[in-house]
Amino acid sequence: WYQRRVREAVVSTQSTGIEKMESTVKAAVWYSAVLLLKLASFPLIIGLNRIKRGVFVADEDARFFGGVVKFTDVWIERLRRSHLNDIENILPFIALLLLSTTTGVLGDLETVLVVAQVFTLVRMLHTLFYLVAAPQPLRAGSWFSGVLCNFYLAYQLITGLEF
Repeated sequence: WYQRRVREAVVSTQSTGIEKMESTVKAAVWYSAVLLLKLASFPLIIGLNRIKRGVFVADEDARFFGGVVKFTDVWIERLRRSHLNDIENILPFIALLLLSTTTGVLGDLETVLVVAQVFTLVRMLHTLFYLVAAPQPLRAGSWFSGVLCNFYLAYQLITGLEF
């Protein structure tokens, strides 16, 4: 299904005007939805891991699930920090991507696809590297690649808008 989506998006680059802008916006929205799904799934993952490990931050949760209150569980903190890092990076990316496509600054579908695919891939890798405690510079490199995508989009917006 992924390859079909990409093929459809590339084929639609032959269209012009509104249709071309529409295809870039659709690609931006699709990748934004994938990233938002990743972001939205983490609270559930963290909650299930808290229950599994019996480690909670609220007394009532600890009593209800038969666990303990503990703020220093290494695994839970790793999950939380990974999620917080996603919030700090994914939300600006989505805003920049949607602004870049809806204003026409990034009207080129291939550019939108490359930036969105690279960002999505490096954010997935960043999470994986974070959770498996991969040696540096793997995690740092994936993080920095995502930051570069954000700076690229911001630069395109700042320099490409005429008013």
